[in-house]
Amino acid sequence: MKKIIITSNTSWFVYNFFKASIIEFLKAGHKVYVIAPLDKFSTKIEKLGCIYHEIEIDRAGANVVSELKTFTGLYSCIKKIKPDVVLNFTPKMNIYSTLVSRLQGVKVINSVAGLGSIFTEKGIKSSLGKMLLKLTQPLAHHVVFQNMEDWDIYLSNGLVNKLNSSRVYGIGLDLKSFPLHQSKDDQCVRFILVARMLKTKGVLQFVEAAEQVATFLIKRDTNATDKVKLQFSLLGFVDEQNPQRISHEALSEIDKNSVVDYLGETDDVYSIVKEQDCVVLPSFYREGLPQCLIEACSMGKPIITTDNVGCRDTVDDGVNGYLVPPKGIEELANAMIEIIDMGHHNRLEMGRLGRVKAEEQFCHLKVSRHYLDLINTI
Repeated sequence: MKKIIITSNTSWFVYNFFKASIIEFLKAGHKVYVIAPLDKFSTKIEKLGCIYHEIEIDRAGANVVSELKTFTGLYSCIKKIKPDVVLNFTPKMNIYSTLVSRLQGVKVINSVAGLGSIFTEKGIKSSLGKMLLKLTQPLAHHVVFQNMEDWDIYLSNGLVNKLNSSRVYGIGLDLKSFPLHQSKDDQCVRFILVARMLKTKGVLQFVEAAEQVATFLIKRDTNATDKVKLQFSLLGFVDEQNPQRISHEALSEIDKNSVVDYLGETDDVYSIVKEQDCVVLPSFYREGLPQCLIEACSMGKPIITTDNVGCRDTVDDGVNGYLVPPKGIEELANAMIEIIDMGHHNRLEMGRLGRVKAEEQFCHLKVSRHYLDLINTI
């Protein structure tokens, strides 16, 4: 039995994205501790069989006092638990917890689930982030990546080397929890975007493209006997701490004044997405490998996403979905029209091929085995 600590900047992330692998860790007889801020998923983490420790984290990272509080809180927790290994998720934990763990002689495995804004934006915060990564990441015993582009950036910047780094396809998904489900053949084509409600996730581009599609079909199919009905939906929570958030007020305006419905947030994504005909994510954010698209593959839903870091790894263009340029509203609209015009049978076949991809690449058992092998090795 080993003591394994998992750190993240939200309990929500740990529960929703790494739950399946945690269950495998527990089945293997290991003791799992989670260090993350308190939210409604913290108790769910405990119900899995983990030992939860609360820590305060300012995700904006602008206050020196709060940053020191996070650092000292991590130090105290790790010193008290005396783990065999610490698994870090999210950039701030990769930096702080690596340093804290190495100061105490604890083994460290970091996970890079996208680079976010550190390598894409300019300014003091971005420069400081890069400097801290260069100081701390070479101290990690191993770093796991979700896509090749992020791995290449770390290699080229000297943050890791080939021997102490590796790649997995996403953070893992229990495919049994997201079984293949065929949508209804009822002359209504349903598109949904599932994500945090952020501008960088392409929410506004989705809304604009949906308006273009609806207008185009009204003009084109005026005299058609069997008119296709359309539904466009947004599903996801408002990340209040994120500067890229789309406010509740803005989402309410979209819901009232556009063809797109805002469904709010849910803990049961499957019950909603299983009836959809296509999952859309026009993200221009530096993703790791979007969980919503892995879930879409598993459910057998065609995907439209951007030819962007992380996103492109979920789609074989023209096979289980379509890739469009980031911020390409016209191309996004055209891809949606392709999905509509191919008909129900072809949409189901495209989705079936997505399920095949999920079974080959995205199963959580492969991801959890990868981490367990690393833990045993280091």
